[in-house]
Amino acid sequence: MSETANMSVSISSERFHDLDAVRAGALLLGVALHTSMSFLEPQVWLIKDASSSAGLGVLFYVIHMFRMMTFFVMAGFFAHLLMDKRGLGGFITNRLIRVGAPLVAFWPIVFAAIIVVMIIAFAPPPGAPSVPAAPPPPLMAKTFPLTHLWFLYALLWLYGGAVVLKVLTDMLHIGKGLGRMFDAIVGFLTRTDLIGAVLILPAFAALYANPAWLIWFGIPTPDAGVVINTPALAGFSTAFAFGWFLHRSPDLLGHLAKRWWAYLPAAAIGTIVCLNMVGIMPVITPAVGSEHPLYLALYLLTGWSWTLGLIGAAHACLKRENPVLRYLSDASYWIYILHIPVVMGLQLAIRDMAGPAELKFAGILLVTVMIGLLSYQIMVRYTFIGAILNGRRRRTKRTSDGQEVTA
Repeated sequence: MSETANMSVSISSERFHDLDAVRAGALLLGVALHTSMSFLEPQVWLIKDASSSAGLGVLFYVIHMFRMMTFFVMAGFFAHLLMDKRGLGGFITNRLIRVGAPLVAFWPIVFAAIIVVMIIAFAPPPGAPSVPAAPPPPLMAKTFPLTHLWFLYALLWLYGGAVVLKVLTDMLHIGKGLGRMFDAIVGFLTRTDLIGAVLILPAFAALYANPAWLIWFGIPTPDAGVVINTPALAGFSTAFAFGWFLHRSPDLLGHLAKRWWAYLPAAAIGTIVCLNMVGIMPVITPAVGSEHPLYLALYLLTGWSWTLGLIGAAHACLKRENPVLRYLSDASYWIYILHIPVVMGLQLAIRDMAGPAELKFAGILLVTVMIGLLSYQIMVRYTFIGAILNGRRRRTKRTSDGQEVTA
């Protein structure tokens, strides 16, 4: 099903500056989300700050509604672009280098750093008697700690699924027909603004049947276990598939660009209604999904409204290259990989300090991003690490007559 519409072929070599910015924004919002978690009440994170903030709880809630759904739409979009441009073999090689290698290389480092922070966080005060720590859960398939790098693991599964479908449809000679059929369906639903109501259905079914759903937290994050939980698999694979077909019919981006003014206000209203239904404080008591069908449908539909609206707004406003956004887009992958140990270390360092939660949140976020940007520029951008994450880059120098040359 990787045959593309003629328009897609003509733009396959173009850089989508707007969608690069959306993808980077989804990753950087993750830094803000994890930074906010130490200030939530009741405690939902390993580190609990002395200060708490209902406003930061709302920020967490809103970001979590749409962030990963948006990211996986972008992942599907760029996956189809890559498949279209490089073919099956090139796609597999590229994804193993850009996604598989960082997961294998950085997971042990990140996990070890998190363990160090946890040991410090739970150490007894100086002079206090030590209390034997509870033994960690046994390392099994269900408990394997993917940490925040779970998104790389999930991407590998989604890429693998795309490859299998590509091979099967090519062998059966049905790819073109199925592609045209789904292009027509996705196109009709998008142009009639019914797409969100359809895209929520897989995740709705999975969460409706979930007997232990944490309704305040939406789709459960698959950060532990080698088997991705059913709601996350349903929701994120749907988002990936929509992004895949969005690239096949790129004129649909134009429709979203014309309709963002409707999607974003609808998302804001839906968010307010959802918060009125469940409250602005985290609810960590499990609930049966089938007992909350109205909230479940509205929550998912609101999340998709955020996603479609933000993609449309970016396509309307950010199509031209912006050097700052381009640099942030390039750096965002590294910043996200790096950020959890940095955030946790900073949260630990200031957790007992007096001060407004919002100010401490802003300080942690700013320092984390600055560390990420500085380390990216010095250690990553022009090194083999950068070549793995984003492709090889060469430094440019400006000559005396003002021309740029590659160093």
